[in-house]
Amino acid sequence: MVKIGQSAKVKEKNRGFELIGELLRSNYTFAKHLPFIGIAFVFIFPEIASIFMKKLTVLLLTLPLLIHVPAFSQKKLRKTDRIIVSNLQAHTTFLNNQPGGTKTGSNGEKVANDYIARQFSKSGLKPHAGNDWFQAFKIYDGREVKPSTMLKINDDVLVLYKDYFPFAFSANKSEEAAVAIALAENGVPWFKEISELVGDADSGKADTFDIIRKKAKLAADKGASALIIYNKSKAGDLKYNRYDSSAPLEIPVLYITSSAYKKYASNESDILDVKLNVDLEEQSRTGHNIIGYADNNGDSTVIVSAGLDNDTNVAALMEVARLAKPGKGKSRKNYLFVAYCGEKNGLYGEKYFEEHPAVTRQTVSRTMRLDSVAAAVEDPKGLNLVKRSVDILKTN
Repeated sequence: MVKIGQSAKVKEKNRGFELIGELLRSNYTFAKHLPFIGIAFVFIFPEIASIFMKKLTVLLLTLPLLIHVPAFSQKKLRKTDRIIVSNLQAHTTFLNNQPGGTKTGSNGEKVANDYIARQFSKSGLKPHAGNDWFQAFKIYDGREVKPSTMLKINDDVLVLYKDYFPFAFSANKSEEAAVAIALAENGVPWFKEISELVGDADSGKADTFDIIRKKAKLAADKGASALIIYNKSKAGDLKYNRYDSSAPLEIPVLYITSSAYKKYASNESDILDVKLNVDLEEQSRTGHNIIGYADNNGDSTVIVSAGLDNDTNVAALMEVARLAKPGKGKSRKNYLFVAYCGEKNGLYGEKYFEEHPAVTRQTVSRTMRLDSVAAAVEDPKGLNLVKRSVDILKTN
């Protein structure tokens, strides 16, 4: 057996104790199967098992403490509540275990989406449109600076991001000219110090990039073929903002850092040979809302939703979908369950859904977002969130 260093042993011991503790706290019935799990543990984790054997006395003394409180609380739960808790644990475990998370456009998101759709189907829900559970939409992912982008001053090729960057609203164009820094001549690139563009009159305005864009447009109107903004102050440099979604201008607009200015263009009486090319490409990812519909032949529809960014709330959404009843007589309602794409805490998905609702707005009698309900419930959060949400559906 390979020897483990002292610090590694401590880490392994802690890991083992934490694993046993979590299992005991989460499931009382685990204690019944402890001998069998112990045998399996020896084969799967021999190094941890050897540490446990040395500390067996401590472990045995600790077990009653680990079991006591959760066992008492588990016995208090009704069978229906235990089923809810078990399902919530299964859902959150699955959603949490996606490699790389559930970022929009990732494989983890696709696997999570498919899982939610399967749970909706098991609960008797139908896809919101034909056979498709998913409402797809594009998410703007900024403008990527392509490798062909370049800036050369005299014989020096500047380094992208370190020495310069194009603004996201820059035109995709090439320019080459001999330029006098101090002159603003028609048909050639202009050099402007940032304080000339963002002066004291603009100091109270929030968006520096928006101010620069407006000044760059004025420069283009006056004949500049490109605008190169430099910083000669000791203030911090601007950074490339790929998520600026402003419409592109007609000329390239670039920024030179203060260190690059000192190195390549500090003598404002010089004439510089400038060669530049800007190549930006808009990027996007596809987001998905997962929508399941319970058509109960009701006169109105209740929308119940949660953002995919919160595993607990999405797990609760799946359980509410399983438990929701249509009601009787005039109180009979249809239900639309929506797991919003997780981007920006579900806001992108929610915004798109509001603009493209899966049901007629006039038929919607209530909307209930579980994120809001969750803020008002006590621990155990998941169980109480499900029960409270189901109660709300019964009474409205």
